[in-house]
Amino acid sequence: DTQKSTKMSMNNMLLRATSLHTAVRKTSRCTLSLKYHSSASMAMPLSEFREKKDIREERLTQNVGRSWTVKELRRKSFEDLHKLWVVLYKERNMLLTEMNAARRSGMAFPQPERKQKVKKSMGAIKTVLGERKRDKLSQIALKKLQQKQDIDEQDDSDSL
Repeated sequence: DTQKSTKMSMNNMLLRATSLHTAVRKTSRCTLSLKYHSSASMAMPLSEFREKKDIREERLTQNVGRSWTVKELRRKSFEDLHKLWVVLYKERNMLLTEMNAARRSGMAFPQPERKQKVKKSMGAIKTVLGERKRDKLSQIALKKLQQKQDIDEQDDSDSL
């Protein structure tokens, strides 16, 4: 049963038929099991790093979507960003594998701009997570400062 759900979620990720943006958006909504994400039981077939032949041929005529913007990603939860990161990471690895295979065979790589779009989307995720981290750190620092001021005020009132 878990193999079936893992296979279904892997198939969902492999369906990049319309565009990178649409496929990533659909896949980020999928619920991926924790077993699929854990490194101990990571049994990803090598086919994850290659596009299927029929999809590869469709890529020659398809338009590729756009990358994710920081504005769009700010609305996502941490879990959604994590799932999206995993999908983009796998897409990047697949693209690198395909580019290398195309270079070895002397063929042109279809739509090389996909790599840049994935890289830009991953950078946007890092930007959003950095913003959230800085905001959280500033909230913690402000809270500590307020606590220190409260303690100082209590000490001043006790000494009077």
